[in-house]
Amino acid sequence: MKASRLLPERWRALPWWLATLACGVVVLFPIYWMFMTAIMPTEEVLSTTPALVPNFAVASLAAFRTVFSIHPLLTWIANSLGVGAAATVCSLTVATFAGYSLSRWNFRPQQVLGALLLFTKLIPATLIIIPLYITFNLAGMLDTYTGLVLSHMTIGVPLATWLMKGFFDRVPREIEQAAMIDGCSHLQALRWVVLPLTLPGLSACTIYLLIVSWSEFIFARTLMKSDAHYMLTVGMQSFVGEHDVDWAGLMAAGTVSLLPVMILFVLLEPYLVSGLTKGALAN
Repeated sequence: MKASRLLPERWRALPWWLATLACGVVVLFPIYWMFMTAIMPTEEVLSTTPALVPNFAVASLAAFRTVFSIHPLLTWIANSLGVGAAATVCSLTVATFAGYSLSRWNFRPQQVLGALLLFTKLIPATLIIIPLYITFNLAGMLDTYTGLVLSHMTIGVPLATWLMKGFFDRVPREIEQAAMIDGCSHLQALRWVVLPLTLPGLSACTIYLLIVSWSEFIFARTLMKSDAHYMLTVGMQSFVGEHDVDWAGLMAAGTVSLLPVMILFVLLEPYLVSGLTKGALAN
């Protein structure tokens, strides 16, 4: 008899729990250190032997108060949230219809276009920023939120389209055909039958698209000129001076920047873990 069978059931899962705990420590440690850098004095952080568990007697939240009082952090956050929400909604709409089209129709030209769409994901943003700048300049869309939203769509739509295609492929076509026999059109079947079954995919794409837009820097730095239109990523650059870096302020702003994405993940997490069968039964 194997030794593992002699152990109680709860002890058999102990290695998996330990491995999960180790992965969690590795993933969350940068966030922990960022917060510690924000609340600790700079000389403590830049020490040659920084303490893993800092001295909380000298810790202070002054950096968080400073970034809100000296820098227009709320304006940067509002700009990033507005652009991120608009880019996410527009990109998700395009990706949903494009992914549904690639999943349900198998024409050769369409598959070629789908492959080219995925290929554009391999092109770095530094190569497309100049054509976008010239195009937006001719169209009078420089330093506008519309231009920035469109630029974010160019980097979010390709992968989101193929993610949605994968989820649509898992939905049996017979369910959709049954709805069409009952009188639904393609769009109605997509709206009332297919989309409820792909809520995990929609949630995953929403989180992905928002993170892409929220963390984007190159387009926001190049296409937006006025200080009032700065995104959070561009505004955080102001903490880096010519001769020094405000590490406490930079890390405090970075910590605050994590909150919207974490809140969105918490709100969408139930849909991420729900299965297709559960979605079918719920509807």
